[in-house]
Amino acid sequence: MTAPALQRFALNFWTLTVSKVLYRMVSVGVAIYLARSLGAGTLGAYATVMNVLTLYLAFADLGVTNLVIRDVSRNRQLSTSYLDNFFALQFLVGLVLIAFIMMTGALSGYEKLLLFALAIGSMGPFFSGLSNAYQALMNAHELFYPFAVIEIVCMLVFLVGNVFVVILGEGLIALVAVTSLVSLVKFALGAIWAIRFRMRVRWSWNGGTIRSMLRAGLPFLLINGTHYAIQRMDVLFLSWTVSEDRVGMYAAASRLIFASLFLVASVGAMLYPVFSRLLSEDAERAEDIYARGTVYMFIAGAMTAMLFYYLAPLLTLTLYGEAFRESATILQMLSLFIPLFSFGLLASNVLMVSTSVWKAVLASVVALCIGVAISPWCIATWEIQGAAVAILIAEAVATVLYIAFTRRELRMRLPWGRITRCIIAMMLPMALLHQFDVSTGWIAALAAFISVSALLLILRVMTFTELRSLVVLAGIGRRTV
Repeated sequence: MTAPALQRFALNFWTLTVSKVLYRMVSVGVAIYLARSLGAGTLGAYATVMNVLTLYLAFADLGVTNLVIRDVSRNRQLSTSYLDNFFALQFLVGLVLIAFIMMTGALSGYEKLLLFALAIGSMGPFFSGLSNAYQALMNAHELFYPFAVIEIVCMLVFLVGNVFVVILGEGLIALVAVTSLVSLVKFALGAIWAIRFRMRVRWSWNGGTIRSMLRAGLPFLLINGTHYAIQRMDVLFLSWTVSEDRVGMYAAASRLIFASLFLVASVGAMLYPVFSRLLSEDAERAEDIYARGTVYMFIAGAMTAMLFYYLAPLLTLTLYGEAFRESATILQMLSLFIPLFSFGLLASNVLMVSTSVWKAVLASVVALCIGVAISPWCIATWEIQGAAVAILIAEAVATVLYIAFTRRELRMRLPWGRITRCIIAMMLPMALLHQFDVSTGWIAALAAFISVSALLLILRVMTFTELRSLVVLAGIGRRTV
């Protein structure tokens, strides 16, 4: 990779990662405030509202975002037409989403406080949809840093807004209002920054173009919507079956897990337009990036899950207090979601930018149907732990199908020998620690991390050459042309 390409990748990676890290830190901080100051019930109510909002946010673009990134990354001449029509579409869809969000709250039988919170929060998906039109175009041009900077600014707005909420002693409504304010700021800054790259909305649209975009975007809508639903169905099912206190107990753990997905999600977002371009220009290189990238992401996901597992009791006690001790068990269970998500992410990306996009749809729809079918029984059997079981099974099904379809439809293979050695490197230290009755805590986490790292090198899952390459790719090491 040339020096300019390395610099661009490093800039995209670090700005996107830093913005997501800061945002997740503030988000977790809000959960800590709710848990410690207002109790598990308020945390559960907040989690319910945010899950409804984010679930509909996944449907806000009707799948057109992925279409725009795929097509514009191959043909930059489509930028102006796609932006104008996509923006008009997002405006209309945003209005419809507000109605659907309120209808969901009413049909779910939520109390008036939650309905009022949903009404205020529905402004968030509306403005997020408008800003998404600008962000999709920039991502298609492999310009990730503008919205990374914008997200940092939004994080500051989020932080300041929540600080004021805490100082004033406000609760659920004010916290939800802050999230809507952040979406408005993101839209305004996106519009201003887009002008710099000559991406100005002309407030014109073409019915034929919008219809063709909707038809082509349908598979992406189904993929994004179903996968978001998989990640949100646990809290939603719990909100319909158990008390808000129990939902809060579960949400305290789930927020930590889903906040930790930022790293692999950032890499996946950056590689999406790259795969789109390479599949038409250099399929062999695309397969190499897919194979090596999947191994690296699985390692990162498994290591993160391992640390969560050993530190779960300490994290929940430190962040939320003694009352949330039960959340540690949920956190340990949900930690398995991270390697499952990491392992299947690039396979889903490759399918989505290929001619086999409907196979990705099939994988996610099947996984969601299985998750929805087993969730009531799992929750009835194991209560809040059952929600974790259901979401893990659904994600595992999605991952297996993504990889299987990528192998069958695109003939893209994974290095299963390396992956097997990686699993051995992960499991062996954990088994030994368990044998010596060292189950949790900093010592166990540190011992496991060092042991696994050494085994990854000894078993040649990773080599020093690859490590140096990754360091250079991240912009830390020395670059060469």
